[in-house]
Amino acid sequence: MFGRRSRSARLYYRGPMTNPIWQALEDRVRRRPADPVVTYIDADGQRTELSAKTLANNAAKAANALRDEAFLESGSRLAFHVPWHWQRCVWTLAAWLVGATVVPGGSPDQCDLVIAGPVEAPGVVTEQFGPTGQGEVWVVSLHPFGLPNPSLPEGCVDAATIARIQPDAFVPDPFAPDDDAVSALAFVGGASSGQQHLLAHAGEIGESHLLTPGDRFAIIGLPVDELEGWLIGSLVPIVCDASIIMAAPGLDGVAIAGRESARLIG
Repeated sequence: MFGRRSRSARLYYRGPMTNPIWQALEDRVRRRPADPVVTYIDADGQRTELSAKTLANNAAKAANALRDEAFLESGSRLAFHVPWHWQRCVWTLAAWLVGATVVPGGSPDQCDLVIAGPVEAPGVVTEQFGPTGQGEVWVVSLHPFGLPNPSLPEGCVDAATIARIQPDAFVPDPFAPDDDAVSALAFVGGASSGQQHLLAHAGEIGESHLLTPGDRFAIIGLPVDELEGWLIGSLVPIVCDASIIMAAPGLDGVAIAGRESARLIG
């Protein structure tokens, strides 16, 4: 299991009927709905900013798509092949809202659905899928505004098109005490952990970077630590009440941090 449960994570668990990650996101929205949570700057310098409310709405749309279109549920496994991008934050949160397991780099034959970036999709589209899956690769959009992909590899589904028609409100299924035994994040051949432990570890990551409420922090490219790479854009800003600027690899981190009034970490 990842980490130990911290006091910051326990604040978000309010009983056996609440999805802990959804509760954490809702709490963040209630506190400061218009404040930015995730800002992404691509290799061309184009900037996408998601407030707490916008992030929650996008995650809700994606979660509704996963549950109502792909028929995923608690314990379903999603192979993630999504690059360092704000879409990775949205779709990992969405997977956790339906109680599914995010499997970074997972093989389709061991998962129920693949979520991939446009560059990564061709490499997985021809592989075999697990017996309970839909046999689909959903391709996220890397457009700054999340517009549908102009073209897709044969056999792929445009995730943006499916998500855009979904409601932006989400009602999680009941979360029983035993549900936290279901892995929320499982590395291939490695460790796994449930939602409450991920929230706790996100708090510990924030503490290691000395994050305090209201902090803005910038990171250039994917963190070296694999676990941190999957939590720092999705759960760390929520748990720590902070704001992350995710920038594409190779950009000038000092310049970005100065322009964004943020502290460069990593």
